[in-house]
Amino acid sequence: MRQILVLFIAICTIAACNGKKDKITVKDDSGGKATVDVSKMEEAANKMKNRSEELQKLTPLSLDELKALLPEEIMGAKRDNMEATKMAGLANFSKAEYRMNDSTEVELNVFDCAGTAGAGYYNMAFIGMMSFEKDNDEEYTKTTDFNGDKAIETCQKKSNHCELTFFGKDRYMVQLKGDNVGMDQLKKIANSLNLK
Repeated sequence: MRQILVLFIAICTIAACNGKKDKITVKDDSGGKATVDVSKMEEAANKMKNRSEELQKLTPLSLDELKALLPEEIMGAKRDNMEATKMAGLANFSKAEYRMNDSTEVELNVFDCAGTAGAGYYNMAFIGMMSFEKDNDEEYTKTTDFNGDKAIETCQKKSNHCELTFFGKDRYMVQLKGDNVGMDQLKKIANSLNLK
């Protein structure tokens, strides 16, 4: 997340120095390229500010409420290694694993972005979801539209490990990680979640 924040600041600086551009491309240390659409950054920044102010007014969920966000079953696999954490000053989250077999597994992480600390976490995550694309021989990462909002897709090309990160119900940052579960299946799982 720190790399994305540094990249965001660098992009804003470049965009300010170069005048108005719709897209810019930057390279990382390993030679990978990232293309970022900067045309709507001001609009996105205002949206982030307004949502952050609303989130700060909400009361963070209790441990039981955090655990209730995790379904009993995903793709026929029972919930395992469930954990809910509530720490003052940090974002509250819950997570669980769902193992289908020795090589196929899904991990679900749900972060409650309510309260002051949660809103700060939301701000960092929102910056990471600005229009961003990276592709190399090992993996791809890109910002996509998911259920009318931004999401980040990442897939390791050789190991068949994919991750989908998105906002749910304007309150939660949800991360699904899948081993031998493709992006299409992760999106189906995401759509089946009952986030209250």
